[in-house]
Amino acid sequence: MLLTKRFSGDRPGLDLLGIEKAAVPVTVVATEVLAQEIKPLPLLDEFVLRLLKADVGGATDIAAFLGLDQELVDAVVADHFREGALVIGPGQGVLTLTARGRKLADELESIRPIQKNFKIAFDRLTWSVADYEPRDLVTKSVAVAEGCVLLPAQRTTRIKAPDITPAAVNSILKRNDRGRGGSIDVLDVIDVAPSMHRYLVVNLLIYGDQDRGEVETAIVVDGDHSDVHNTALGTLGGTDKLGFTVASAVPHTLLPAHLEAERVCPAPGALFDENSPRVRGIQLVEHQVALMAALETATERLLISTDQATSSVVDSNFLAKLEQRLRARVRVDLVFSKCGREAQAELDRLARRYRRFKLHRPEDGATNTLVFDGNWIVSDFPWLSFRGAGLPFRDYQGTVVTVPDDTERAYAEGLAPFEA
Repeated sequence: MLLTKRFSGDRPGLDLLGIEKAAVPVTVVATEVLAQEIKPLPLLDEFVLRLLKADVGGATDIAAFLGLDQELVDAVVADHFREGALVIGPGQGVLTLTARGRKLADELESIRPIQKNFKIAFDRLTWSVADYEPRDLVTKSVAVAEGCVLLPAQRTTRIKAPDITPAAVNSILKRNDRGRGGSIDVLDVIDVAPSMHRYLVVNLLIYGDQDRGEVETAIVVDGDHSDVHNTALGTLGGTDKLGFTVASAVPHTLLPAHLEAERVCPAPGALFDENSPRVRGIQLVEHQVALMAALETATERLLISTDQATSSVVDSNFLAKLEQRLRARVRVDLVFSKCGREAQAELDRLARRYRRFKLHRPEDGATNTLVFDGNWIVSDFPWLSFRGAGLPFRDYQGTVVTVPDDTERAYAEGLAPFEA
């Protein structure tokens, strides 16, 4: 819901019709680099100390040797004089290193390039090094089980050493030292080898114009639009590559005459506010709010009826909330005609564990209905399959009915075919 509020107006002339979970292909690469430890002093300071050790002369001689202004060298000399690294004398204009200064110069001379090995994430959609946390990367099987849209890679070729530049590696090391050598400066990438293939789960926003059939997407990473991912996906074909389409809007289901006469749309206030109208029209984005409210607040009963259930909706978050309702001793009935294998396995597990949880599989299809406690949501919205690749995106209009007699009737009618 936060993404809906933040990004719904980002594409003028287009409506936000859906938010999909998507997975960016990432390869964790074993990288061998040539590096050196980051030196503790700026380069000019290093040159001054090392030239003094070599008895080049005073500040004037050092400035002439380096081809720099005398003032720059004098400033460095003054800094190290204050820090006790050098003294003036014994002759006029002569500078001499102290024991501390000689030790510092020796340490600077001893720094030599070394070979280091560490693992780094490589984003195959943007074809670039990426600063992704290992805990945020999942396997392909997990991404598929969560119903993610698998985004394409920019190339199918093997990742090579030239694809990973020293500048890119240094940028990541400086931003976040994860024990991979944040105190080193990478000079060259010698070799790379794929270590494991993973996916980064992101949000994919779908915008559309239902009259013109126009559809656009936007990728959100860590709560913000990712221009680099959007550009990369666009070069690969964007929505055509993913097969997204926009279908005509679905008007609200007509209610019995006495309820239709009472229907208010749009209605002020929160969706389930105690002062809300008894028959309240709802927009597309409010359907998911209603579903989450049912999963989080139902105290007595919950009925969800829909034609199909997919793992893109019946995911780990959905299942966790559903089990919380069951632990709270809420009666839960799910009615659906078709179900994905992963979702079915998880729902069967809960059904075996909780006697108050019933799964119903009508042969002739199921109507889309949501009832929880005293709320009846009337809509053609596909409650358990509104996310997932291969489905057209459309604008659904619905109605929340809180009239007790009508809500009771809808609940009874929804379960009547299964009550023996």
